[in-house]
Amino acid sequence: MKKISEQQGTTKVQTMPLISIIVPVYQVKEYIEECVESLLAQTYTNLEILLVDDGSTDGSGAMCDEYAVKDSRVRVIHQENQGPSVARNQGLDHARGEYVAFVDSDDVVMPDFIETLFGILNKYQADIAACAYIKCSTDDLIHIRNGVLYIDSNDNKEICMTSEQMLRQWHGKYKKWETVAWNKLYRKSVLNGGNGVAAIRFPVGRKLEDVLMSHLMVANAARVVLTMRKLYLYRTTPNSRAYQSRMAKLMEENLRAQRERMAFFKERRYWMAYFNLLVGYMLHLAWFEWKRMKQRK
Repeated sequence: MKKISEQQGTTKVQTMPLISIIVPVYQVKEYIEECVESLLAQTYTNLEILLVDDGSTDGSGAMCDEYAVKDSRVRVIHQENQGPSVARNQGLDHARGEYVAFVDSDDVVMPDFIETLFGILNKYQADIAACAYIKCSTDDLIHIRNGVLYIDSNDNKEICMTSEQMLRQWHGKYKKWETVAWNKLYRKSVLNGGNGVAAIRFPVGRKLEDVLMSHLMVANAARVVLTMRKLYLYRTTPNSRAYQSRMAKLMEENLRAQRERMAFFKERRYWMAYFNLLVGYMLHLAWFEWKRMKQRK
């Protein structure tokens, strides 16, 4: 652990535990620089940034190696292409930090992303802290970086719940904070298990691993805290051919993952959450059928 003195003239010493940020990297040469630079610019500095190159062939892996030379906080793991689940699992197996965060390699985080989540996680003695996020196009991110587009991330409202409270309302008011893995900071014990708690590892060979695992992560926690601050910028390319092709391939996998998640809530008799998910499932089913019909024309 590193130590720092508090500002404003005091001499109180605080500890800064090591935090591991795991970034699966695959064919993102166009975006990886912006992602890593946002991590290196974090106001919380005691980090290890694990870039897991999942067999990239576009030069992304070489760019990761360059960052490892420039900054000792960056570590690179190269593996054959096996998908984001294996890449995340590799990161977890190599993470040295007491806390873990996931960031997707084409996304960007605000400078106080880690500092804010670490602060509220300890303030409430929670096991998981999550922030709000914004979906941005590449043009939006360029405008944000150049100061043309301003993101208001100053909503300091915080909500702390027990794990059971969070699960019972799943897919309700706080849906935007729940399902994804990458807007959160976790105590490593939530992911590595122990004391009767199962270890969390992402399912190999499956897509939509966030849908499959997010509720299990919460189930491993005692408390979860949410901040309304928008600290994560999620890049979207919904009009690209690659995106449309990917969504078509994921339709069946999406429905399968949702059914498995619904079974979890039904088994626990969290009926409000179950019916929230059932409604979402039916809407997805209708949307996917509409997409199929549109593609046949």
